[in-house]
Amino acid sequence: MNEKRKFSCKLEDIPAIAGYLALRLQADLSDFAEFSDIFTEDYVTGLVTKTTQCNQLILSDVLTKEIAAITAQIGEKMKPLRLKLNKLDGYLNMADGQMTVSAKAIGTSLVRNSITTGNSEGIVVQVRRMLIGVNNNVTVLQTKGLKPALIEEFTQLADEIESLGNDQNFKITERNRHTDENMAVFNDLWDMNVFITNAGKAIYKGIDATKLDDYTLTSILNRIGTSKSTKPTTTPAPPIA
Repeated sequence: MNEKRKFSCKLEDIPAIAGYLALRLQADLSDFAEFSDIFTEDYVTGLVTKTTQCNQLILSDVLTKEIAAITAQIGEKMKPLRLKLNKLDGYLNMADGQMTVSAKAIGTSLVRNSITTGNSEGIVVQVRRMLIGVNNNVTVLQTKGLKPALIEEFTQLADEIESLGNDQNFKITERNRHTDENMAVFNDLWDMNVFITNAGKAIYKGIDATKLDDYTLTSILNRIGTSKSTKPTTTPAPPIA
């Protein structure tokens, strides 16, 4: 991601602030126009247009929903994997001392650790390493009751989790790219918000405390019920659209 975020509040706060400011600016437009001829009906229209654009970007965040769905699918694959590990541990413990390595060295605990941390790539790697040890000792394990079907189930689950993980990583990369593109739009609207509030302070500070409060970011955030603390990180030029 190359586009640096200019604000500390939540993404959805930005159009909410702008929506509030559009109403205030429209009501106080004569004061703002007297302060600077930058503030016109066209400026208000540009603010509303940019606000609508940002709201649409938030509502159309399909990739985030798709990533969440894949994450849930991976989680569903982990449940039977845990149960199968319990069964495999039983066979490994029965065969401990008769295998080429200890039961612990086969690595079921490493698979469990990856499941606990939700590391899909780690799960795949550790399951496949574990199966090498199992297959190297499959003869003795089969005398304890291990069935070939269990090994096949581990392989299938690892393959399925790998496929889902690859899809997830692709979508995360795509989301980051889109977020980078979208961040420029949110930064533009943030610049407009800051520009308006700075002008409001210049117009009303020491003259009208109520109006000044209307153009104070912390007060606006409290009024619209979103993030509580936000400070401008830039001194933006006055974008019109």
